[in-house]
Amino acid sequence: MQKKKTNGLLQFLLRFVQGCIIGVGGILPGVSGGAMCVIFGVYRPLMETLAHPFKKLKENFLLLFPVGLGIAVGFIGFAGLVKQIMVAHEDRAVCAFIGLILGMIPQLWRDAGEQGRGKRGWITLGVSFCVLASVFLYLKYGTGLHITPNIGWWFFCGVVWGLNVIVPGTSSSSAMIFLGIFTPMLEGISKLDMHVIIPIGLGAAAVVLTLSRGINALFKKHHTVTYHAILGAVLAMVLPIIPIRFDSVSDIIWDVVLALAGFAASLAINAVSQKYLQKKEETES
Repeated sequence: MQKKKTNGLLQFLLRFVQGCIIGVGGILPGVSGGAMCVIFGVYRPLMETLAHPFKKLKENFLLLFPVGLGIAVGFIGFAGLVKQIMVAHEDRAVCAFIGLILGMIPQLWRDAGEQGRGKRGWITLGVSFCVLASVFLYLKYGTGLHITPNIGWWFFCGVVWGLNVIVPGTSSSSAMIFLGIFTPMLEGISKLDMHVIIPIGLGAAAVVLTLSRGINALFKKHHTVTYHAILGAVLAMVLPIIPIRFDSVSDIIWDVVLALAGFAASLAINAVSQKYLQKKEETES
C-alpha cells in the first residue's frame, strides 16, 4: 500500500514537471507548447477530453490535473524572466527568438509533407505566406500600427495561446511581439495581475473548447492544406519582427550570432524531441 502511494506521488510529480516544461514552451517564442504535449503523451488524452468532456474527463483526470497545474506554474513563473530579458535587450532577444522560430521550420516542413505536397500544398503555402506577409507588413509600415493593451487584447493573446496548444508545432509569441504586446503581457502575468491573466485564460479556454474538435478534423481530412497554411503563416509572421535599424556593425554581428544560436537551439530541441518520441514508440510497440 505504501509502495503504491509512493509510486502515485512520483507519477504526480513527474507529470507536474512535464506540465512546467509545457508551460515554459508555451511562453517562450519558438517553442511550441502543443509539441511539448505530444512529446509527453498528453496531447491525445487532452484532445479527447476537450472533444468529449463528460465522457473522458473522469478517465483522464489523474493524468491531466498535475499536468495542468504544472503548465500554470511554468507559464506564470517563466514570464518574469522573459520579460526582464525583453526589457533589457529587446532587439537582441527578438533576434534570438527569430532564430528559435525559424528552427521550427524544418520540422513543420516535414510534418506538412507527411502525406505528400502536390500542387495544393505548394499553392496553399504560397498564398498563405504572400497574403499574411502583405497584411503584416502593411500594418507595421503602412499604418504605423500602435496598440494600447486592454482586456480585449489580453483575450486575443489567450486565443492565440489556445491555438498554440491545439496546433502542435506553432509558436504564438511571434504574433504578440509583432503587435507590441508581448512584454506588457509578460509583466502582467509575472505580477499576477488578474486583469491580464483572467482574459488570457478565458481566450485560451474559448479556443480550446470550441475549436479543438474542428481543428483535429481539419488535420485528419485536409492534412496537407492545413499544415502548409500554418507553415506559410509562421514564415509570414517572422518578417515584420526582423530588426531593420542598427546603431553599429557590432550590433548586426550580435543579432546574427544570436539568431543563429536560437536556430541551433531550436533544431537541437526538435532533434531531442524526435528521439524521445521514437524511443517511446519503440517501447510501446
